[in-house]
Amino acid sequence: MVRAGLLHHHDANPGQPFHESRTGLDHISFGVADRPSLHAWASWLDELGIEHSGVIDTDKPMPYSVVVFRDPDNIQLEIFCDAG
Repeated sequence: MVRAGLLHHHDANPGQPFHESRTGLDHISFGVADRPSLHAWASWLDELGIEHSGVIDTDKPMPYSVVVFRDPDNIQLEIFCDAG
């Protein structure tokens, strides 16, 4: 099952062109069931030669783990799972 990711809010935009922290697409997140699935995705990205962040654990805005990478258009993509 694929879940929509967390939505981020950026406080100010005085009208500049697209940038991740301004108006437009910030990133797209896809959820996986558990941490082993997240590691499997990281391994698959390695096999494909795609640069990525490795598994990152964070607790803001909630506890979760994520792998971050970019598509050919440089849009940030994330694969994440809830902590626990």
